[in-house]
Amino acid sequence: MRQKKTLSDFKRENPSIDGTIIFSTPNYKVIVGNFKTRIEAERNLAEIKNRYKSVFLLKPGK
Repeated sequence: MRQKKTLSDFKRENPSIDGTIIFSTPNYKVIVGNFKTRIEAERNLAEIKNRYKSVFLLKPGK
């Protein structure tokens, strides 16, 4: 499963950011981070986007 490799690679590169895989019909999503503010999430997004081009922010509960 490609998602497991992506999550494994991400955790190796970013050990301080937690992550998981969820299934949302019909796709699997690799969800990372649990940020307290949108600003904190956006700062991390900029760094993560350098390696993972299709990354985007999700609101809690989505």
